[in-house]
Amino acid sequence: MDDFVYDSYPLSNRVADYLIKWIKEHGLQPGDKIPTELELTSILGMGRSSVREALTILKSRNIVEVHRGCGTFLCQAPGSVEDPLGLTFVKDRAKLAMDWGTVRMIIEPAIAELAAIHATEEDVRRIIYWNDQVDADIAKGVSHLESDIEFHHALSDACNNVVISKLMPIITEGIRQFMSVTNDASSRDARILHHQICDAIAKHNAAEAKKAMEELLCVNQERLRQENQ
Repeated sequence: MDDFVYDSYPLSNRVADYLIKWIKEHGLQPGDKIPTELELTSILGMGRSSVREALTILKSRNIVEVHRGCGTFLCQAPGSVEDPLGLTFVKDRAKLAMDWGTVRMIIEPAIAELAAIHATEEDVRRIIYWNDQVDADIAKGVSHLESDIEFHHALSDACNNVVISKLMPIITEGIRQFMSVTNDASSRDARILHHQICDAIAKHNAAEAKKAMEELLCVNQERLRQENQ
């Protein structure tokens, strides 16, 4: 096994780390099939039990998934796990929604600012499309949760920053918490500010985009406070 370092680190963990390196070096993409256990023993020069334990570790880290009868595949979002912050069992959901809002206030104005700086024409079209889709969902009287999440995904992607993109599960959960407390309703002020964000990004005006996002999140926090009175 090339570049395999033997030290005090548990063997199965070292094999798992090497497998991750192998996946990267061979350019595997989400959904791609990885070699079988038997093939991996030959590739790595390791015993089958060590390879099996390493695969179990990668499954627990949501890097690979087993499809019975088909084989083992790279996950669609390798390394991402549900509830990464362990908040599922927080009892006070109203306070949790407020706390999520505080975290969003820290992160999202900077995202809007960076999106305005880095957005391509395609990014701008995508942001505007999903913002318009939110309006369409509201007009039809259907949930706009998924459209709003896609809008924020588009903002994140426009930053051209891989770490920010990986923060999206946190932002997404914050949106879900907010929607659950406010019954998926949207205020007129919130919609106006969404459009201001779009306009600022289209003009590549970072200061305006940041300010509009800050105002939007303040409006959201005030709605949460009103709901919890």
